[in-house]
Amino acid sequence: MFHRRFLGAPMKSFAVASQIACLLLFTSIACCQEVPDRQIGDRLRVYLKPFVESGNFTGAVLVARRGKVLLRQGYGMASYELSAPNLAEARFHIASVSKPFTAAAILQLQEQGRLSISDRVSRFVPDFPNGDRITVDNLLTHTSGIPNVNDLADYNTFARSPHTTAQLVAKFAGLPLEFQPGSDYRYSNSNYNLLALILEKVTGVSYGEYLNKRVLEPAGMRDSGHDGDALHLIPFSASGYEPAGITSYEKAPYLDWSNKTGNGSLYSTLDDLYRFDRALYADRVLQAATRQKYFVEGRGNRYGWFIRKRFGHRVMSSNGRSPGFTAELDRFPDDDVTIIVLSNSYASVSQDPIAEALAAIVFGQEQPARPDMRAVTIPQSTLESYAGQYRYGPDYFVPNAEFTVTAHPGYLLLQLGDLRMPLVPLSATEFLDRNFLGHITISHSTEGTLDGLTYRYAGKQFAAHRVAGK
Repeated sequence: MFHRRFLGAPMKSFAVASQIACLLLFTSIACCQEVPDRQIGDRLRVYLKPFVESGNFTGAVLVARRGKVLLRQGYGMASYELSAPNLAEARFHIASVSKPFTAAAILQLQEQGRLSISDRVSRFVPDFPNGDRITVDNLLTHTSGIPNVNDLADYNTFARSPHTTAQLVAKFAGLPLEFQPGSDYRYSNSNYNLLALILEKVTGVSYGEYLNKRVLEPAGMRDSGHDGDALHLIPFSASGYEPAGITSYEKAPYLDWSNKTGNGSLYSTLDDLYRFDRALYADRVLQAATRQKYFVEGRGNRYGWFIRKRFGHRVMSSNGRSPGFTAELDRFPDDDVTIIVLSNSYASVSQDPIAEALAAIVFGQEQPARPDMRAVTIPQSTLESYAGQYRYGPDYFVPNAEFTVTAHPGYLLLQLGDLRMPLVPLSATEFLDRNFLGHITISHSTEGTLDGLTYRYAGKQFAAHRVAGK
């Protein structure tokens, strides 16, 4: 009786279980299948659309995976004066994305036996103060202790006129070191100005000439170069802007790009930067042994790259920001994924959150939250009531920095030194910072009087108190 009653049940259960197992296996395989390239391309375009429509992105984007381009497109305007749109072929200044090229040139000289990165600076620039204590490697890894020339009080005025590489180095050569060489890390553009001078001393040719012949041409970068002469025309180049008002732009302050020689003077295109990415998988710019030795994770910016993990994938990231332009080149070498975002706006949204979100889409990861960018209309009297002088606390990027807020038709303008940040109203007390897509909340005391604001950016929060009314 026992066998007659239960013999059929186990067989049926086994059959059902087998069907379920097969279904789960099929589902698992389907889930693990890679998202088709076309779908990824569509998702990338959908993500970017609100930034463009709200006036918060102008530039060009390229995303590629395993040698196939998923997105290559221009957005916004190359020239607002001429109503000329940004094309995918437009040339942009790439600011500090120039540093990997300078570093590659120095590493080439080491491959050629013309220098060693362990050499002291004094070998090449004998009169440079503390040059006998600073190595070439200290410069490449921002561990020299040399102050950042950009932080000098008169730098903006100085940088409006052309200067030779030697004159750039002389500008900061006499400054005291911020720490003992090799004992700490601090990002400093001065390091790469000095590297450019060393390159010129070793090779006997100009920085731009060496890069063009030994780095750009071998990589196939025909539309890139060093902007060392303001009289030289750069065809198809985008003009540089800053966010203004709620959706518009204004011209960026003038900069003579010769002052960025070595640290940020190059211009390039989406396609050329992708060619550079391709060249770094081969031996066209650097030998495999050099890449394997120096392109490894470490503290801060090393040899022009921030090398770390993102979404569990190793990424070589280079980003730059100079008046009128931002740029990002992210290489995921283990996955052969490349993200390039170029912008002719000083707003850094191309770097955060756009570049990270584009990578998340490619890897099927959760995207960083896209900020609310929808402007609302609030009474002008409310905007006027927020005007005044404010002060951050010691935890801000510039400790205890003071800034002013002024009311303009429909929006606020925050000014901190030379930095101008349009604040777009999202509600009566919430504002969007168009420069960094930070979020500002106006705060009131329990009595209802305005006492300050809170600024949220990159996962951090900074409180500022109003120290004077309008």
